Amino acid sequence: MDKLRIIVGGNIGLYPTGGATWDYIQYPLGLKMLGHDVYYIEDTRQYPIFQKDKRAWDDATECIVYLEKVMSAFGFKDRWAYRDIASGKSYGMSEDKIRKLCSSADLFINISCSTFLRDEYLKIPSRILIDSDPMFTQIQYAKELAGEEEAKYWNTKMMIENHNYLFTFGENISSEDCKIPTFDFKWHTTRQPICLNEWENNITIKKGPLTSIMNWSGRNKIIYGNNQWGQKDVEFEKYKTIPHQMPETQFEIVINKPLNSESIYNPEVLQSLGWKLLSPDDAVANTEDYRKYIINSCAEFSIAKETYVKSNSGWFSCRSACYLAAGRPVITEETGWSKYIPSGSGLFAFDSEKKAVEAINTINSDLKKHSAAAKEVAKEYFDSNVVLTNMLNKLI
Repeated sequence: MDKLRIIVGGNIGLYPTGGATWDYIQYPLGLKMLGHDVYYIEDTRQYPIFQKDKRAWDDATECIVYLEKVMSAFGFKDRWAYRDIASGKSYGMSEDKIRKLCSSADLFINISCSTFLRDEYLKIPSRILIDSDPMFTQIQYAKELAGEEEAKYWNTKMMIENHNYLFTFGENISSEDCKIPTFDFKWHTTRQPICLNEWENNITIKKGPLTSIMNWSGRNKIIYGNNQWGQKDVEFEKYKTIPHQMPETQFEIVINKPLNSESIYNPEVLQSLGWKLLSPDDAVANTEDYRKYIINSCAEFSIAKETYVKSNSGWFSCRSACYLAAGRPVITEETGWSKYIPSGSGLFAFDSEKKAVEAINTINSDLKKHSAAAKEVAKEYFDSNVVLTNMLNKLI
């Protein structure tokens, strides 16, 4: 493929945390590894409300400083911009450079509907939308179409209708057993690209805690099609007693408290059932801490959002893919993904307590074997070279 000039948009500065950064940075990094001319522009038109240092609502300093450090660390020192809605200024690249860059770009990749579609982006000939939140994205589109009050500030309709290529992590979309509405749009399926070299390590796997990193509940339930569509807190309830059933195995989660006012979060109850709880600010605040946490884990045991499960979406987590790439086995809830990625060696799907316990015992019985198998799954199904090449090959 010819060398392309590519602009990637994401939420690295908006959510200045290790996990969110890995979700986005492996796109520009992976495309750069393929030899393309890549730039990152953050232009969310959202105020910097997720900063940790209690700055004023219109002071994006932490976002900008964090983004600058990340981009420099990954080889994009002069190839990033943060367009700040609060001040009206651009940081990193200047406004003039951004406009010139857009006028010469071949491809714009908008991850997670993050980037507001200014005219300069709309003039880029190929525009890819990455739907990283399947079913949620489509429900939001439906609610905007219907003119519902709760959707009046959303931009999902504009996003979907103004990209000429739609990709989704909902790998089961358009299948008869999948509940995600397509609205007659052509949805290509894709996976999170993992830059495998970033997860190489010489740390021998050893018995220890099964870990994960999660948000308890990031938003209230959505009503759609006479159903409620919820978050991880709903699914966690089904499996919360597993550590109590397996006292010989340690379970540890790095957990964000709920932003959802409806959700009940009781850390004392979880701890009494055998879950060790850690704060994200202490354990995974930046990319290096996040990587170290995964590499130093024995394996991952993780729950999916209820909406991913109930829709049978086929969604698979970037975080879990990073565990696999680090040679750490993964036991993760079934969302329909096992139709496309094999379960049974290094990676296990579960949809019941019984299957979860069986998978944990299987991994514990031969950690070395399942560590090697996990790396092979990552190499075959999540290698950024393969995932991104397949995506670019869909462009006409």
